[in-house]
Amino acid sequence: MRHATWNAIEGNTAAMRIYRSYRQLPEGIRAPARWVVAPLWHSACALIRRSADDAVLSGPFQGMKLDLSPVSSRHLLGYLLGTQELELHSVIEAVIRQEYGTVINIGVADGYYAIGLARRMPSTRIVGFEGLPEHHEPFWHTARMNGVADRIKMEGFCTPADLQNSLVAAGSGPFILCDIEGGEKALLDNSLIPELNQADILVETHDGLVPGCSKTLLQRFSETHEITSIYARPRTIRDFPSHKLPFLAKWVASTAVELMNERRTGVQEWLFMTPRARRGREMPS
Repeated sequence: MRHATWNAIEGNTAAMRIYRSYRQLPEGIRAPARWVVAPLWHSACALIRRSADDAVLSGPFQGMKLDLSPVSSRHLLGYLLGTQELELHSVIEAVIRQEYGTVINIGVADGYYAIGLARRMPSTRIVGFEGLPEHHEPFWHTARMNGVADRIKMEGFCTPADLQNSLVAAGSGPFILCDIEGGEKALLDNSLIPELNQADILVETHDGLVPGCSKTLLQRFSETHEITSIYARPRTIRDFPSHKLPFLAKWVASTAVELMNERRTGVQEWLFMTPRARRGREMPS
């Protein structure tokens, strides 16, 4: 379903009532109903899944095996296309070239970054934190699919003490990747965890969930880190991996663009922060 269509349904009381009734139906009825209502959309999704064969088609993690949930396989095809968070691709490539001894991923979710970085950085130790237990089993399944399970340590919810212990164990110059739905404001506090001042940090901020999150982090780290703000932008057909799926790009370009929609609200911002004490390390272009 197109994101604009879903927004229209959410904004209409009668439409939401119909949708809730539809959700009560057995999956054996809902599945064919989806194809009847949006045949082009579901045909395009099916073509992508078949072409990808459960592997990322482009971007920094091209070739990584993914086990998407049924919902993600219908609505978040950017993961398979390799366009998810493409604004970060240059940062991720710069991180990979740095060959960090340890990467700490806070908010692992399905493991897109933890597993992707483990594949691209075979000498790096990956430490992951994920507070939702339901993500753990699918994560380990995907890690085993990619042959990297033995190089990843997975923990639950990350407390300040957990983060500090991980940073101390990592030694000098680890990389932190943080996406915890607003929890970054409380967790990434260098007055409580001074070891953060020696770490490279890429954090997704969530001002829509926790007002002032970006501003607070900028204030905390402005004296110790060089900070680059990265903002999400709309996708265009140029972002689509046309070399892998030329039919979609040529004949249903608007659908191809919509398939990369990450279904965000508001303006998404990321902060990439590198310690001033280690100025001269490679920054993304």
